[in-house]
Order: sequence, then C-alpha cells, then structure tokens
Amino acid sequence: MSVFATEMQALIDRLKKRIEAMRMRLFMVILLLCSGEIAIGGLAHDMVITLQPDSGRLIVTDRIGFDEPREEFLFRLNAGLKVDFDQGKAVKLGSEAGHALYRLSFERPVQDISLRYQGKPAFPRGTGHGGMPQGDISPSGVYLDGSSAWYPLNTEPVTSLRLQVNEPSAWKVLSVGRRVEGEGLVTWRSSQPHDDLYLVAGPYTRHAESHGDIDLSVWLLQDDPQLAARYLSLMGEYIDHYSELIGDYPFAKFAVVENRWPTGLGMPSFTLLGSQVMRLPFIPYTSLPHEILHNWWGNGVWVDYRKGNWSEGLTAYLADHWMKERRGKGAEYRLRALQRYSNYAARGDDMPLLDFVTRHNEDTQSVGYSKSLMFFHMLRRALGDGAFEAGLRRLWQQHQFERIGFRQALQAIVGDRRDIEQRFLSWLEREGAPGLELKDVALSNAGGTHQLEFGLAQNATAPFDLDVPVSIDLSDGEALQLVQHLNEREKGFSIPFDVKPSRLRIDPGYDVLRYLDPGEQPPVLSQLFGGRTWLVLPTRVPSAERTAWLRLASAWQRRYPNLKTIDDNDVAEIPSSDNRLLLGWGNRALQPSKLSDRRFVLEPEALVTDGRRWRREDSAVVRVNTDADGITTGFVGAEEVSLIGALARKLTHYGAYGVLVFDAASATNRFKAVPDNPWSGLSRDL
Repeated sequence: MSVFATEMQALIDRLKKRIEAMRMRLFMVILLLCSGEIAIGGLAHDMVITLQPDSGRLIVTDRIGFDEPREEFLFRLNAGLKVDFDQGKAVKLGSEAGHALYRLSFERPVQDISLRYQGKPAFPRGTGHGGMPQGDISPSGVYLDGSSAWYPLNTEPVTSLRLQVNEPSAWKVLSVGRRVEGEGLVTWRSSQPHDDLYLVAGPYTRHAESHGDIDLSVWLLQDDPQLAARYLSLMGEYIDHYSELIGDYPFAKFAVVENRWPTGLGMPSFTLLGSQVMRLPFIPYTSLPHEILHNWWGNGVWVDYRKGNWSEGLTAYLADHWMKERRGKGAEYRLRALQRYSNYAARGDDMPLLDFVTRHNEDTQSVGYSKSLMFFHMLRRALGDGAFEAGLRRLWQQHQFERIGFRQALQAIVGDRRDIEQRFLSWLEREGAPGLELKDVALSNAGGTHQLEFGLAQNATAPFDLDVPVSIDLSDGEALQLVQHLNEREKGFSIPFDVKPSRLRIDPGYDVLRYLDPGEQPPVLSQLFGGRTWLVLPTRVPSAERTAWLRLASAWQRRYPNLKTIDDNDVAEIPSSDNRLLLGWGNRALQPSKLSDRRFVLEPEALVTDGRRWRREDSAVVRVNTDADGITTGFVGAEEVSLIGALARKLTHYGAYGVLVFDAASATNRFKAVPDNPWSGLSRDL
C-alpha cells in the first residue's frame, strides 16, 4: 500500500471505531429512554488489570465513581467477560454485536461501586484497515479500545482514570494519561475527560524525554535509537506550535507507538504507526503533525458525527496544508485538493459538509478532507489571520472535551461575526460548489487611462457568496492583487490603470472552493479515475499481455465504476466529450505526438523527460495530456504481465501525477512529475 493510501485511509480508522461506539451508545440511549432516565454526568475508573496473553484472557477489578449518588447504573460489557457484582441487583437486559447490556439497581443511592470482570473477550471476525483486528489479546500483543467494550461503557465520558496493570514479562503496557512505572506494575493516571479508553501492550523498547511537563516517547517493537531520536526531535516543536496557536496541549504525554499492522491511527495522547509506515523518511513531517493536532481536534474537542465531521478538514488544513504553506507550497497543495474534489465529487457524488461522517472511498474523502479544508481556507481569508486564529482559540476554550457538530465549530470560530457565519452556513448546508468563468475581457485607453473590463460568472444553480482573488500583471513589472466580491450568477468589473495591464488571472492561488475549469487542471491520472473515462484495450498484442490488461481494467472498474472498456479498433465509438486511457505500447489508438509537449515527449519506443530517455524495454511509463477542449488522454506503457499487475495496484495511488516512470524489473518508481496545462480559461494575456 502506498504512503498516500496509508496516510489518508488510516486517518479514518479512529472515526470508524467511534462511529461503532456511537451506534452502541445509541442502543443504550434507547433503552435508557424506555426506562425514563438518561445519565448525563461522568465516570471515574480505578482499575487493576491482569493480562494473560497466552490464553487471551483479561482480569479487571474496577471501582467506578459517579458524579453524584445513583440508584441505578446501566452499562454494556464484552459478552466474553463474566462480571461479578458485589452490591446491588443486576439484570441482564439483552445483547447486541457481542456486547451484553446490564442494569444494576441499588436499594439506596450510592456514590461508587466495585465490579470484577474476567474472561476471554469476543471480538468481531472482520478486520479493519491494514488487516488489523477489532481487538486482540494474544502472545503477539494486546490492542483494546472502547468499541470492544473491554470495560463498562455507557453514554457518559470518563472524567478521571487510574489504571494499574501487571505487565507481562518483557512487555510494556500503554494507555491514556501519565505513566508511573513500578516493579512489574505500571500505572496510568488521567484527570482529563475521555470518550474512549485504550490498552496497548507488547514487547516494546521505550525511548523517552521530557518537554516541559509533557512526556514524549517512542515505543518500538524493532528497536532503532536513531529512528526514535528523529521523532523525539520533532514532537516538541509541533506541540509548541499548536499550543501557541490554539491553547495548551491537553494531555500529559504524546507517544509514537509502532504497530504490528500497517496503520496510522490517532488516539488521545498517542498514535499507532505501522512498522514500515513510521520508517518512511517523510512521515515525521506529514503524518506526525497531523496526529499531534488531532489531540485538539477530535480527541480534545469531540465530534458529533450526526451533525457533521468538521475535525478531519480542520486538522488537514492546519497540519497537512500548513506543512506545505510554510515551505511556500500552499497553492500547490490547494490545487491538488481542488483536483481531488473536482475529479471525484463533481461527477455527482458530492454531499453537504454537514452530511460527511467518515471517508470510505475517494468521493467521500474528496468532500470530508479536500472540500472541508478549502472551506476553512476561505473562512480564514474572510476573517483575516488574526481573527481566524482567535477563533481557533475560542473553539478550544468553549468546547474542549465536548461533542459538537460543524455548525457549532463554525459559530465558535467566527465569534460575533454573524455576517460571515451566515455567508458560510450555505457552504455547510448545500452540496456542490461553483465553477468560475472569465468572460468579455476588454482593454481600452482613453486620455492616458487604461480601462480593463471583464466579467465573472459562476455556474452554480443558486449563486454562492464568493470572494474571488484577481491578479493583474502590469507592463512595468508590477503586479496588483485584488479581491472581487461575487454573489450573483454573473457580474461585470471595470478597473482603471495608469500603467497598461499585461495579464489577467482569476484565483491563481486556488483560494476559492470551486470546481476547477477543465483547462486549468494539470493533466493527471486522477482526472481519468474520477471522470467519465474509457480504458482502451490493445487487440494486437500477445494473449498473455491482453489478459493482464483485462485484469487491470477489471480491478480498476471495481474501484472506479465510471470507467468503461473498449477495444482499440473501436475507439471511434468513444463520445468526443469523454476522456480515454490507452493501455499498452501496441495500442492501435496511440498517437505519441498528441501526448507530448516541450518537456515530456512520448516516442513510439520511449518517453523523454527533460532530456532523459526511458526506453520501453527498461521502463513502464505513464503520460497524461489535456487538449484545448479539456479532453484528457492518458497512456500506460508496459508489456510484461507481472509489471502490468504491479501497475494495476500502484497507479491508483499516483493520481496527482501526469508523467510517471517505473523500473521494468522491480516496478519501483523512478520519475514523477505534473505537466503544465496551457489552456486555462481563467487567464488572459492582454
């Protein structure tokens, strides 16, 4: 699995588990409603835990404190655990999805209770991202979270925790809170609220240092002091940055923990990264700040998924986008975000941001991450940097350890700017986005004054309220940056200049959430995967090669239902408005000159990139180009069956590129680039 897929897919595992937990909590809420009582306080857990990995068993003594005296306590627990009640009258109310639901009643109100439960937890047979099970207690390690109900759960958060664990020999145990180590016993304490409790254990080597009052650590299954040092050197910098931007870091520690499965999961105060993932050289600069920031958004301010998942877009904007922006590549990142959104969601699978819960395919990812981060970018520009940052601090101060939806997040960020709140509410409630069109450009000169006139149009069914950046290059070398307000379907503008304008560009920095004009998109694979595209299969090739291309096409069609197949001798039947992707050097529809420009030249036997020639016998190549009508054509050149099979798996993760070269023997990527597109409809030379 590619890093892109690992990073983006892994971000949602936490959400999937929470959604399952919410579903189970809803089951409890229904029963509580039937009983006429819903508890809205919190629980304090004081646990003593013994792990028995060889047998897959768990033994827990749990003293649970209530926020106020109660006559009744309803909770659910993993059905594989037998619970002993020392007080009160217990009734088993039913079970669902491997969890048993109990009602514990008392003759008079009590402030706390003690439970003892033990056994072998039953976990669902299915696996999550990277093949990771829903829970695990085995000789290889332990992973438990709230979705497995390994501790008594109800609708209330955990307000405080003391968790003592007898560590198995040569193992270390991790949970939320601050760590205190004893002889064969580790204690985790937390006074912060949590909506989930975790227990992770295995044969870890722990590397740690202090950053003020915060414990930083790296937990490795395969010890590597240099790797640990690399992560430790960066954690404090990211924590300080976000603490200054938002508010003090909310937890006592942050730990990077090596996982047996290829994941990238973020929990309160730690992240689980797969062994290979965490050793990739750029992960400390991409995934790490993202997972640290989730300790504020998602793990600090909780998400009410019924009212829109705002956390992923805001985290992506302040982490992934921020990392690019600080290196001067913010516009490049926003372009790719708009490409993903335009190429996937724009084909009819869009949704309002209020409806986004979690990513389960490219369409929903393009909404919940790409569209959402562009929403926050426009909000930042509308408010200004100072007011936006003040809004982030207000969001944190008002709602930490509360569950909120997208509207509440917006209201907190805008503060008393109700005018901006009303403008941006439509972006939450409506699906879709506008496309922009530049019209009627004219330049005149009267009395020494140069008058530039142009029109802007948006093609949305009902106009959106937009601030559109306009860049005007002047003949003396200066450049003027303007913002034009557009809340109508079409509007004209007239601007006088003392110096003659030489070029007009609309939204050149990709600051507006919109569907990209086809002509301004760099020609890349995601246009072919996301749009209406025909896979053109070669007919005059060896049967083994054709079979390999058919398998590739079948695999891609399962992932991208918009793809259709056609043989190369029937290419004339493809509608003129549709894209096409030609497969194989022997494809009869291949016209190399139409897939060439000054930098990247496709020849019948090779691809030339910036003067370097990649021969077909040594390399597999990809070339994508877009013509003046906005029609995109791509080509994949390979011949060996095994290489075609490798490309079937790899190329879906290279959607941001339009020129690619892979080694024929190993299928290792050797070159990647984004070609230019000279056909933008939002730019005019004057």
